[in-house]
Amino acid sequence: MSKLFAGARIRTLRRSRSLTQVEMARQLDLSTSYLNQLENDQRPLTATVLLALTAAFPVEAAYFSPDSDARTIADLQSAFPQVPGEQLGDLAARYPDLVPELLELAHRGPREEASPYEAVRDFFYDARNYIGELDHLGEELAGELGDPQFRLSRLAARLDADAKVTVRFRRHSTGPRRIFHPEDRELHLRTGLTDAQNLFEIALQYALLVHPEVLERLAAPLPDTASRDVGRFGLAQYFAAAVVLPYERFRQVAEDYRYDIDRIAAHFGSGIETTCHRLSTLQRPGSRGVPFFFVRTDRAGNISKRQSATSFHFSRSGGSCPLWVIHRAFEQPGRFVRQVATMPDGRSYLWVARTVQGQVHGFATPRKEFAVGLGCDLGQADRLVYSQGLDLSPESGTPIGPGCTSCPRPHCPQRAFPQAARPLGLDLNVTADEPYRTINGGEKVASQK
Repeated sequence: MSKLFAGARIRTLRRSRSLTQVEMARQLDLSTSYLNQLENDQRPLTATVLLALTAAFPVEAAYFSPDSDARTIADLQSAFPQVPGEQLGDLAARYPDLVPELLELAHRGPREEASPYEAVRDFFYDARNYIGELDHLGEELAGELGDPQFRLSRLAARLDADAKVTVRFRRHSTGPRRIFHPEDRELHLRTGLTDAQNLFEIALQYALLVHPEVLERLAAPLPDTASRDVGRFGLAQYFAAAVVLPYERFRQVAEDYRYDIDRIAAHFGSGIETTCHRLSTLQRPGSRGVPFFFVRTDRAGNISKRQSATSFHFSRSGGSCPLWVIHRAFEQPGRFVRQVATMPDGRSYLWVARTVQGQVHGFATPRKEFAVGLGCDLGQADRLVYSQGLDLSPESGTPIGPGCTSCPRPHCPQRAFPQAARPLGLDLNVTADEPYRTINGGEKVASQK
């Protein structure tokens, strides 16, 4: 087993707690010189020290793993595609406080700011898509509502009792699912919603009206008013999902069904997308599910949702890889397709994807259509029913990448754009099958004059 050096992580943790090396060493029952050697990568992180760190500070063991830098490295590769990946990995490990500033300058420039939705996406990512306080509040309310057949009427009664709001079902046939009229203290819900969808919308309104101070406090770290507004709404949606799909009951059913999404959705009466999204949040300390990535994309490859319970490994900008299984889902609508996929750095994953469609609104009216995907590290794949009959060896994986402009794979026949910031490797004497070839490092095109 390779040795783990985590000096930068330990140093960042110490500085975030405003501790000197002497003070931190005392808390860990180590000598100051030994801690200094750990921080400078002169000593590897041992299991004993790792246990001491997780016991003394509110961090998970995964915080010190190299995998925790996966998304950071992907972002750096997108921003600096001409720099070798191992150098970017070393930068992320040794200077974690410097990396956000570099990415800010590279992606946005000094004047351009992140959109509110980008800020909220990063907010949930930093929380590993798990908001413990809201999850417990939602689970507690779900327990008070009792049996599933009574939840809808009881939650409507709770909204009336706790917020003086009357729920009116099937009040309109088109438009938004939920319309709250504060002047009349009425909540109007659209015709055609399932019981689970109605429950979700009432629970969302309940969070906004009964727990506004919790939402405001949790959203406070977001950078501006617009981001905090989007954040509060996202947090209210998170609470609603925790009411419809309460954590422990949902996790246990998921484990019992080996994460068979169709069976889980049927058990709770929830939609496929809602079920997949909820599966990506099962990261409660001491009661974790499979750490999933969750994505949603349209036919054009635009990714409209990205959430992750672990290190998200795709570029945050640019298109997605056309070899990725999520694009094949549109070829078999309504059925799950699966893929063992390997990224350029050798990390391998199991992905499953399926199309989802919105409600029909009448003849000749377009309906929403997306593909949703769940991915997990190949080491977790045997926990999923979708691993049955698949060759789970990394060598069998389809080679995919983070998007053409960021992908370093030199021999991909599906490449749509050259890798950014690299000189073209065009040879006028050769007609090659590989489009948009680029030159890496000191490589030269032999016959080019």
